[in-house]
Amino acid sequence: YRRLAQSRPDAFEPNLAGSLNNLGNRLSELGRREEALTAAEEAVAIRRRLAKLRPDAFEPDLASSLNNLGNRLSELGRREEALTAAEEAVRRLIPFAERSAAAYGSRLAMTARNYIKRCGELGREPDAALIVRAAQALGLGVR
Repeated sequence: YRRLAQSRPDAFEPNLAGSLNNLGNRLSELGRREEALTAAEEAVAIRRRLAKLRPDAFEPDLASSLNNLGNRLSELGRREEALTAAEEAVRRLIPFAERSAAAYGSRLAMTARNYIKRCGELGREPDAALIVRAAQALGLGVR
């Protein structure tokens, strides 16, 4: 995909970002954490650029990559940065789940769980308003 994205970025950058996201996850499973972080960071950079151009199409994928980036940063003990990435992921995904919980609810639930986990790693309470909004987007009836 990297080679294809160089010649036709509009057509292949989304696939490259998805592959980098998956590569980061697999490298992490093998204990190759620094390489996993590099792949995750590149996926976020590509998806950030794509989301800026077409937010409705790419924000959810950016949120997924930010979630994975948070996981990779946490594995390396970079907890503050991990929390920042996890919180951004939740904030970006909530509007999509508010519009369609069926399509984005499970992704938001996983992302919110990881955000709460990142908060716990730092001994902090999650942003209550953010958690309430996520729960409402999931239809949990929280006020």
